This record gives sequence, C-alpha cells and structure tokens, in this order.
Amino acid sequence: MSQLKRLMPLIFTGMFLSTVNAEPQRTNFTVENKFPLWEQFEVGAGYTGIGMDDDSFIAQDRGRAYGYVRYGILDNLAVQLDIPYENVDLPAGGSESGLGDLDVEFQLRTYEDIFGYPYFIPHVSFTIPTGDEDKGLGVDGVAVKFGLSYGSTINDWIDWVLDASYVVIPDQNDQIELANSYVWNISDVFGLVTEVFYSDSIEDSDDSEVIITGGITYEWTESIQMDLSVGGGLTGPVDVYGQGSVSYTF
Repeated sequence: MSQLKRLMPLIFTGMFLSTVNAEPQRTNFTVENKFPLWEQFEVGAGYTGIGMDDDSFIAQDRGRAYGYVRYGILDNLAVQLDIPYENVDLPAGGSESGLGDLDVEFQLRTYEDIFGYPYFIPHVSFTIPTGDEDKGLGVDGVAVKFGLSYGSTINDWIDWVLDASYVVIPDQNDQIELANSYVWNISDVFGLVTEVFYSDSIEDSDDSEVIITGGITYEWTESIQMDLSVGGGLTGPVDVYGQGSVSYTF
C-alpha cells in the first residue's frame, strides 16, 4: 500500500503532462513564452507582404513566402529554421525572386515564475547567406541578431511582451530593434494581437522605422493555429505591412 501511495502522485503527474500541448508563437516581432515540448516539432508556412512608400529609394515592394520548422531541444530551449522565398520589385523597374537567406534562431527561457509569468527569454539568430545579394535577396555574409524578451500578463487575459534586439549586419550599420506586443485573449482559442516595432535606419540619411500592426490568432485544433495581421508604417520606408501564417505542432 505504501508503494502505491508513492506511485499515485507520479501517475497523476504523468497523466497531466500527457495532455499538455505546446503552442506556437502568436506575435511577429517579439518572442512569446510559447515553446515546443521536449522533442516536439512545430512546422508552418506563411507570407509577409511589404509595400514601400512611393518616395523610398529602395525596393518598392517585397513579398516573402516561407516555411519553417521549430524543435524543442528541451522544454525551455527551442531552435527554429526559416526557409524564405523572396520577391523584390526594384525601383528602376522589373523584379527579382528566389531563395532568400536562411535563418536559424535559438530561444532559451531562462526564468519563468510559477504562474508562467513574468518571464525572460534571451534569443539569438544567424542568417546563412543563401540569397543572392546582387538581386537584393540576401546579404553578403552572416548577420547576427541578439535579443531579450520580457513578458507578463495583465488581469489574467492580456499577454504582453517587450523585446529588445541588437543586429549586426555585414558591411552595414548595426541596428537596434525594439518591439512591444499585446495579445488580448478573448477566449481559449481566439485572441486579438497588436504590435509596435521600431528599427534604426541602416543609412544615416534615412528615417528610423516604426510599424504598427493589428490582427487575430485562432487555434483551429489543439495542433493547428492560424495568425493574420495587417498594418503600416508611421515613419520610415514601409507603407503597408501584412502577415499570415499557419502552424502545426506534433
């Protein structure tokens, strides 16, 4: 009987953990406290469309279709690989398209309160220069991005994240990126998402970039999630921004 008493908590805990499902990220510019479980995969596909301001001297419009895979190395450590296909409309006319720079990102949850918030998530990403720089599809060399996300919850239904990053790009000025995301959880499966993103200008003569977006996140099933967002730029070259993605966890 004493052995059974000792085993009962373990059995109960195992039953509980078996019902836990990991959730994909719901935000575009910050890293949420959403991780795959240990040895769990998450795959997805999406599209990002950017319309540039008519006065911009850089590419007028850019589209980015991508697939990605995310893997839980540990319950608090994930690695993600993004594989993009870029399409760029050039200011002088014509367009270029092809494989962009692959991106590998590591995300580590270093602190999480017993309630799941607040939390800290350092993250670092590296680009692999597979895109053609001459066609505007990539950069010549490995770009590195170091970031830190801090998040919490307001009144048990509004999740928010602050993310600060430093980006090192070959042959260009380094950049500072700041982002603030809010997810308004209307229900267990549906939420409204608002985000603000700031980025330093690469060229000294250009304005810094500020983008504001709003959208929705919806869980079709425990494994399938859809995210949609639209917005625009307040300053900088971006006029219109749109993002859509679908993810599957197994």
